[in-house]
Amino acid sequence: MQLFPNVYEIKSPFGDRYLQQYLFVGESVVLVDAGVIATPQEAIFPYMEKIGVSPNRLTMVIAMHADSDHHGGLPAIKDASSSTLLACHEGDRKMIEDPEVLYRERYNFLARAHGLGFGREGMVYSPRSCKIDLKLRVWHVPGHSEGHLAIYDEKNRAAFTSDAVQAGGYPTASGDMAFGPTYYTVNAYLATIAFLEKQSIEHVFSGHWPAAHNADVKKFLSSSRDFVERVDENILQYLRQHARGATLKTLLHEISPKLGKWSQDADIFLQFAMYGHLERLTQNGILRADKSAPVNYRLI
Repeated sequence: MQLFPNVYEIKSPFGDRYLQQYLFVGESVVLVDAGVIATPQEAIFPYMEKIGVSPNRLTMVIAMHADSDHHGGLPAIKDASSSTLLACHEGDRKMIEDPEVLYRERYNFLARAHGLGFGREGMVYSPRSCKIDLKLRVWHVPGHSEGHLAIYDEKNRAAFTSDAVQAGGYPTASGDMAFGPTYYTVNAYLATIAFLEKQSIEHVFSGHWPAAHNADVKKFLSSSRDFVERVDENILQYLRQHARGATLKTLLHEISPKLGKWSQDADIFLQFAMYGHLERLTQNGILRADKSAPVNYRLI
């Protein structure tokens, strides 16, 4: 779909959700995000050919952050166009280049101390390593990952934010809620929201959410902050009522239903944000983390 002259959205199904990439066509052709490993062949290349742009004209692909559904297609793009430059922020480079680092440091880092994490089934979306050619910094918007990027189109006052801000969770294609937000570092995520609120943005185009325009941009950013505040409130309320404290897994399953209307099976996706909240509350001297496995948190 054409968003503006020479700016296009490429949308494809991803389970019960959507994946969205963005193509900028000029003397250079720049693609923002690469989808999963099959996305280039199934969606990106066919769309480029439809609008008369050969895939081998791709100058650069920018992976906005390290997640299999955003950078998994990079090797396929490099196979089709060896001259295309692959770019990301330095903070995410190792995870994007090496699937094992991605699994160990992003998807399964909570396994030992908290008995959480994910199996390797998600790795099907990025089973191959790749080499990043450039390290770029456009807008650095961390929180969901250390090196998350956003692209700003000044002419159209449009921000392409990928997963930098996530409202109250990830929507399904039908508009229901698939699962909750997956930011990792709370302070960085809040700083990203505040940064975006200060910019002259009239349009937000993201990785999974419907586009937001004008007044809806402010609502999208506000709802992202509101979710963070509700998580803190619910954690503290639960721990006030349970003096012996609780583990991350217990808090996850007790609090998740109060935060959004996703299925119980989807509670697990909230582990990363919930862990980030518990770490921040501990660092701020509000909670104490016992030296146990799994770790138990209680109010000081």
